[in-house]
Parts: sequence; C-alpha cells; structure tokens
Amino acid sequence: MSNKTTLNSSATAEAKRRVGAKLGVIWWAIFLRGILALTLALCAFVWPEQTLGLLIKLLGLYFLLDGVIGGISAYRSGDKLSPVVQAIVSLTIGLVLLLWTEVSGKVFLILVGVWLILQGAGLTVAAFRIESGDVRRTLTMVIGGTMALIGVVFVFWTDTSVVAISWLIGIGVSLIGCLLIFLAMQVKKLQRLIQTSD
Repeated sequence: MSNKTTLNSSATAEAKRRVGAKLGVIWWAIFLRGILALTLALCAFVWPEQTLGLLIKLLGLYFLLDGVIGGISAYRSGDKLSPVVQAIVSLTIGLVLLLWTEVSGKVFLILVGVWLILQGAGLTVAAFRIESGDVRRTLTMVIGGTMALIGVVFVFWTDTSVVAISWLIGIGVSLIGCLLIFLAMQVKKLQRLIQTSD
C-alpha cells in the first residue's frame, strides 16, 4: 500500500511538472504575441498617414512573426489543430504581403480582413472551451466577435483611405494585444498555482 501511495505521489508530481512546463511555454508565446500586436497598433496610430507600402510591410512582418511564434507554441504545447492552422494562415499572408511588392490596397484589405475573420473565429471557438461562468469566456467572445466584424468590414469595404485603414488596423490589433496579454497573465497564474500546490 505504501509503494502504491509513493507511486501515485510520484506520478502526480511528474504530471504537475509536465503541465507546469507546458503552461510556461504557452505563457511566453501568448505574452510575446500580445506585445507584438500592441507594437504594431502603436505604429498604426503614430504614423496613420504614411504610405500604404509601409503599412503593408509592417503588417506583413507582424503576420510572419505571429505565425512563427504561433507555430512554435503549438508544436511545444502539443496542441496541433487550431493553432497550427492559424500559424499557417499568418505565415502565408505575411509572406504574400512582404514578397508581393505590387499588392494593391484592395487585395491588402481583403487579406487582412480574412486574417481577422479567422483569428476572431478561432478566439470564439476557444471561448467555448472556457467554463461558462468565467469572465474570460465573455471577454474572449467579445474580442473574437469584434475582430471578425472588423475583418468583414475590411473584406467588403475596400474603398477607404490609408488613414482609416491604419486606424482600423490599430484598433483591431490593440484589442488582440490586450486580450493576449490578459490571457498570458491568466495562464501564468495557473502555472504558479499548479507549481505551488501540493
């Protein structure tokens, strides 16, 4: 009986160590993506009248980095479905925006709109995995819905000025950044709770 208790205790400690390590990987990836999003939003607000070319390159770089971070996070955390699809979409759109030098404003808006719709849908799906009474569920659904709505505007409202595009991108990416940082802090708290519990 004592051997069985020791084995159970050892297995529990190992499981807690693995979960804590996995949450640590998830935490830094979410936090880094949030900081990256807020940096892009700041650029969009500070330089709203810059040429469309600069905005395209900044957003292309953001999508590329977001895709790389998302892919690494999905691989290291073991969650291979939704995050991998989102990472591939981000990488693809990022490469298109960086390498296709003659991309038009309309195509640019459609690509960004598609990305926002997919990210918003991903957040909405993720929200259903959170317990129904948790405030994070409502917040995640609101942010996901807002992102998807901004994406639809981008896809169908392609005749707009660079300043309006810049401000819409800034608002959308600010929402993403704030949510990601909030979620990262929640994951960090959970990791600490698991590591300190007996």
